[in-house]
Amino acid sequence: MIANYHTLHALIAEWQTSLIGCTLEDAWSQERDELSLAFTSRDSTRTVRIGVRLPLLFIVCGDGYARARRNVTTLFEQAIGKRLETLRIADRDRMIFLGLSGGMTFHISLFGPHANAFLVANDRILNAFRNDAALAGSAPPAPRPAPDPDTCAAFEAGWRPKGSSIIRTVCRAYPLFDRTLGIEAIVRAGLDPHGTDDVPPSDLQALFRAVETVRRALLVPAPRIYRGEKGLPMFSLIALEPARNIQEETFDTVSKAVREGVRRSLAHHRFRELFDPIEKALERAAKQYGRRVRRMKEELSRESRAGRYETWGHLLTAQTHNVPLGAEEISLENLFAEGKRITVPLDPALSAIENAQVFYDRARRTRVARETAEKRMAETEKAAQEVQDLLDALHATENLRALRTFRKEQADRLARFLPDPEQENKRIPFRRFRLAEGYEVWVGRNARQNDELTFRHAQKYDLWMHARGVSGVHAVLRLPHRNAAPGTAILRQAASIAAWFSKARGSNLVPVMVTERKYVRKAKGMPPGAVTVERETVVLVEPGLPKNAS
Repeated sequence: MIANYHTLHALIAEWQTSLIGCTLEDAWSQERDELSLAFTSRDSTRTVRIGVRLPLLFIVCGDGYARARRNVTTLFEQAIGKRLETLRIADRDRMIFLGLSGGMTFHISLFGPHANAFLVANDRILNAFRNDAALAGSAPPAPRPAPDPDTCAAFEAGWRPKGSSIIRTVCRAYPLFDRTLGIEAIVRAGLDPHGTDDVPPSDLQALFRAVETVRRALLVPAPRIYRGEKGLPMFSLIALEPARNIQEETFDTVSKAVREGVRRSLAHHRFRELFDPIEKALERAAKQYGRRVRRMKEELSRESRAGRYETWGHLLTAQTHNVPLGAEEISLENLFAEGKRITVPLDPALSAIENAQVFYDRARRTRVARETAEKRMAETEKAAQEVQDLLDALHATENLRALRTFRKEQADRLARFLPDPEQENKRIPFRRFRLAEGYEVWVGRNARQNDELTFRHAQKYDLWMHARGVSGVHAVLRLPHRNAAPGTAILRQAASIAAWFSKARGSNLVPVMVTERKYVRKAKGMPPGAVTVERETVVLVEPGLPKNAS
């Protein structure tokens, strides 16, 4: 809800008196996809920070000026020294405008995968924070006011049930609500937020009244932060009914609440980036050791054959005169069970004494093997307990500092269970190409590798590519997370690689299919490398390996 329209509207209202009239002292970036603008007045400096990377889009403002000394890029130098004259938000759209003296304006778009900040003059982009080379000189994106149904009839007209989630349909009917506000309206209407959008007219009217109640509450913000699932902070502009029993902290201004919410969310994301791979590796190790221990216990629970072999050896030694040469088995009196006989298998090429020695050797080897197995099981149980202890200690870490301390103190023990990045890279058999902005393209070398790449190594949200209408490789543009949005240049570079490794390499332009990996299927009986593709888009590219790929 941090980048929801209502939150942004409340922030802009609060910042009017403290920012208008200030001078832009500096503009820089010291974190990926984060822009900082320092505004100074006669007696103070305030810094506006803008984050344009999903999953967390934000704009915050705080006192002070904190530019790092190294690894910093100065931006928008044309605007430095200009005075902030206006500050507003577009009508029913998440676009913020900072009007500067001299006819320049910062346009800040805080929605979707292409969120960005532009310096604009004469209705043309002078510079763009992201993808500047492609956007400079073009017209800035124009605001698109969201529908605002202010009557029940208008709300019902925008309600188009598709048999999907009621939350999704509420947010579609009233786009100024995000998921959090949609759920709040549904709960206030007495409906089930987990239900479908197929509701009777009476419930639809109750839902509209609830939407109106939430809208009125948003006009008088009561900002707070809830402690969400797995410790994820959840900012809200108002008190939420579904979160009534969840721990919360209230704030006297929206600006303070948003700033703290962003700080905690960024810390939480950094925490999870370190925590999740360790947890995944340890849980995988715990399952592996658990399976090994169960198999070993099952094997050791079976009666040892050593006693049987030894008994056979004793009986053959004691009754050698009853064992004819060349026999494959013999029935002997069981001297250890009165009145019973026992059948002993024999090697016809050996004498009775030699057969007895064979059984004595087997008994000895079986006992040694069992002792070794028991020792190995004890070692495996110890390793399994060590993994569980590490997991328990990991789950006890509650913040980034504690997690880093845990990693440092347990580095030697963790090294046994965490993958070595260098070894992991060596084990990946595919061609790999590194592109700009940290993206990578993985390419199969043959039909078997194509299947392995697509169905074992690619994430469901990775972008899968293949030259259309000709044989070729499977290529996958690896995304850092499901909300990542590679720019057009990255997509075209990846598609060019897919085209290069196809039968159409010699063509000037090649159509390349692009889709999320989850839309690639393999039916039973299909040969290696053969797939079916749903929801594809096609891009025309020139085959080649980009110069900046390695």
